[in-house]
Amino acid sequence: MKLKLFLLMLLMAAVPALAQRAAVSGSVVEADTGNPIAGALVTLQNQGITVTTGPAGDFLISNADPGVTTLTAIAYGHADASMTIELFANQTVNAGRIIMANNDLNTTYYEEAQDMWFDENALDEEEGGAQSIQALTGASDDIYYNASNYNFQPMYFRFRGLDSQYQSVYMNGIELNDLARGRFSYSSLGGMTSRAFRNRTAAIGLGAAAYGFGDIGGSTNFNTITSSYSPGFNGSVAYTNSNYMLRAMATYSTGINKDGWGLTLSAIGRWADEGEIEGTFYNSFGAFMSLEKVFNSHHSLTLTAFGAPIQRGGTSASYQEIFDLVDDNTYNPSWGWQDGKKRSAKVIEQFDPTAMLNWIYKNDKTIVNTGAALRWTHYSTTGLTRSGNSPDPRPDYYKRLPSAYFDDGMPTPESEMVADAWRNGFTISPDGTRVPFDRQINWDAMYQANYLANMEQEGLPYSDRKGSVYVFENRVSNQFQFHLNSDINHRINDYMSLQGGVHINYTSADYYKTVRDLMGGEFWRDVDTFAERDFPEDPEVLQNDLNNPNRRVKEGDRFGYDYTINAVQVTGWLQNMINLPQWDINYGLKMQYTQFQRDGHMRNGRAPENSYGKGEIHRFDTGAFKAGATYKADGRNFISAHASYETRAPLFEYAYISPRIKDTAINGLAPERIISGDISYTWNYRRFRGSISAFWTHMSDLTEKFSYYDDQYGTFMNYVLKGVRRQYKGVELGMAYKITPSVTATFAGTYARYQYKNRPTGIKSYENGMMDDIETKVYLNNFFIGGTPQTACNIGIDWAAPKQWFFNVNASWMGDAYVSVSPIRHEELPDLWQHFPDKAELEAKMHSLAQQDKMNNAFVLNASVGKLVYINRKVSMNFNLSATNLLNNRDIMTNAFQQGRFDYTNYDAQKFPNKYQYAQGIRLFLNVGVRF
Repeated sequence: MKLKLFLLMLLMAAVPALAQRAAVSGSVVEADTGNPIAGALVTLQNQGITVTTGPAGDFLISNADPGVTTLTAIAYGHADASMTIELFANQTVNAGRIIMANNDLNTTYYEEAQDMWFDENALDEEEGGAQSIQALTGASDDIYYNASNYNFQPMYFRFRGLDSQYQSVYMNGIELNDLARGRFSYSSLGGMTSRAFRNRTAAIGLGAAAYGFGDIGGSTNFNTITSSYSPGFNGSVAYTNSNYMLRAMATYSTGINKDGWGLTLSAIGRWADEGEIEGTFYNSFGAFMSLEKVFNSHHSLTLTAFGAPIQRGGTSASYQEIFDLVDDNTYNPSWGWQDGKKRSAKVIEQFDPTAMLNWIYKNDKTIVNTGAALRWTHYSTTGLTRSGNSPDPRPDYYKRLPSAYFDDGMPTPESEMVADAWRNGFTISPDGTRVPFDRQINWDAMYQANYLANMEQEGLPYSDRKGSVYVFENRVSNQFQFHLNSDINHRINDYMSLQGGVHINYTSADYYKTVRDLMGGEFWRDVDTFAERDFPEDPEVLQNDLNNPNRRVKEGDRFGYDYTINAVQVTGWLQNMINLPQWDINYGLKMQYTQFQRDGHMRNGRAPENSYGKGEIHRFDTGAFKAGATYKADGRNFISAHASYETRAPLFEYAYISPRIKDTAINGLAPERIISGDISYTWNYRRFRGSISAFWTHMSDLTEKFSYYDDQYGTFMNYVLKGVRRQYKGVELGMAYKITPSVTATFAGTYARYQYKNRPTGIKSYENGMMDDIETKVYLNNFFIGGTPQTACNIGIDWAAPKQWFFNVNASWMGDAYVSVSPIRHEELPDLWQHFPDKAELEAKMHSLAQQDKMNNAFVLNASVGKLVYINRKVSMNFNLSATNLLNNRDIMTNAFQQGRFDYTNYDAQKFPNKYQYAQGIRLFLNVGVRF
């Protein structure tokens, strides 16, 4: 009897274990953009089961009871979403997409203005070369990060001080950072970031993402899969007083029809006959298409294609001395008059057509995204070239400055006369007549010089003629890229998922010059005019191409230099994410192989044995490991930490000393080594939320490259720094407090230090071949990394007013931005004591030479107002007006750098002063849009 009772009790205890279970899977996405929402809580309400969504917004609950139940999703900044589903025993039900509406109407409203800022900065960063533009706008709930993206951008703020090569940019899972400079050019998106490219997901810093391994500066993925776009039409027209004046764009999406087809089209046009800065102009048109075929619930195929040809007139940095004389900090030396019309000497042309094909397979637990992309990047900028002994045509050439006529640092009558000429635009001749003084480029004078050269050479044999004195050239850098990529996101169980992928990038980059305009001349002789001046008795040294000596080139012909760099990179990565009730843990590994090779198309006379044909193949095996964890003390307080170590191959544009002349790579070229970490505390209460973080990054074995004209030897010089160490560290704070349900106050700020941390080796290479390459020690230890504020703060008020009115006022202060150093100013000078034998005088001179100036601190006040109008249930209009730099602050520096020129005679640090660029004053943006 006891045995029977024991067996009965054992059977009853085993029944629950034998009971049939049900499972449900799906994803949580944002209503407006279709972006996945990671970290959302998904709950079966009447069963008490809760899981957290992964980086792709995916979830799986495998231990549910069969029957009808309610599935609820909760995420900060979004309205709760619920759906009723029926679960079946021993089956996994796919709940599809749980769509959550964004509660932050201000974010939706400000999207147009933010898009304009994004577009403007994408253009401006090409001017300064700072590559400060941030792409990680998908992290819309991070207060500090939003401030760093938009409110700090007047000074080209760089997130954690990092260049954009340390931020990975993906599109449909394919990484598009190039292998030349490690960057993605946002100008290629054509200004459509609030339309065609509005669906994007971001990971901040070392945070984990489902689409790729990411980078230390974060990552973003633009999603152009057709089914992610909301059906309907969206159009707008806008006015702004900046690089362009007028903008119009429209987007139409069909959604997926009953036959499984979907189409999204978008177009944009931007134009300005003259921008806000004198001598600039802008013309651009962009188009986008996404076409998808959904075969069934598991398979789909999407074709994406886009391109945006751009032609614009650019600006250049100049001297504070000139800004003060003309009383205009936006003075632009890159234009002049020709036949009574303005003509730019810096015409930038860009066109990056891209085509991408993605096949997506998905089931209840797995998503596989396999894609291929073809991308052609075309970039050129113009410049003026002159013969070796002809006057420099730049209006702000240093010999035309008043300070060039100082005597021992003091003004002279000659310097005062030049200063008056700059102020007035004319000089007074001895007979009292006014003589025009060129404050801009004198195009007519260069045409006249070429005309006179034609006249002088008219009677000479053709072989003895030397051609034009001046020529207008295109400096071209084009790339062809082929990408092949496959990623997988597999959910192992309710709490664990696995991501991984393989990516192949083949790049062929072409660098050359062409003649754009002979400017009235007969031809241009393809020789190095500075070498011709310095080596008149050696005709081979001056040849740019010994295979075609003394070639006469005409408009459209290549000349000067012509070479290709072919590169291949293969990447594999794997990542594991674990989401537990009180812990989120992730760790990942990346392995990478990179190779590149220069292929010269000209046999240069300064390197006849080392310039033509294929050079040495450079190969690098690198890798990275990162890990992160978040401790969820409760539902409102979180502590997170991340750490990574990586090596990365050098970028091929910085690997060669003088690639235009020869196939010589940096001696001892080695991968970069980077160690990075951060820790943060986040709180999230009903009315008060925020986060405070501390970060630290150390980089070593970096390379940096500079190019400039060397006055000591009268030639163009390439200067490479190798073995550079940098350190980035700081704290960040972002907070938001809801004063009322419709009024929110925000604060964001950072205090950081970005510095060089060693004395790297400098390599000087003279393009005229006068001297062999020279190595020297450069004293950069503890100098600041220039070009970005290291202290910044912003305070703002947002009001979502009744009747769909929206208001914002915010103010930013930015400081501790430093002038970028030039290595030639900080080389070791072992003979300096001989010029200054007095100890006090020597120390004063050393201090003067080692000085690193600061850029101006900046205060900016911004305001925005807008209105949403619902015509009916299907049609709405929005009106947006924003003003940035409302106080018209014209002293905001956007770019500042020390010159490559150096005074080796008197060691006067001020003989070649810093160069600067400034932001314009108040900037307005008016937009009218319609949706239906």
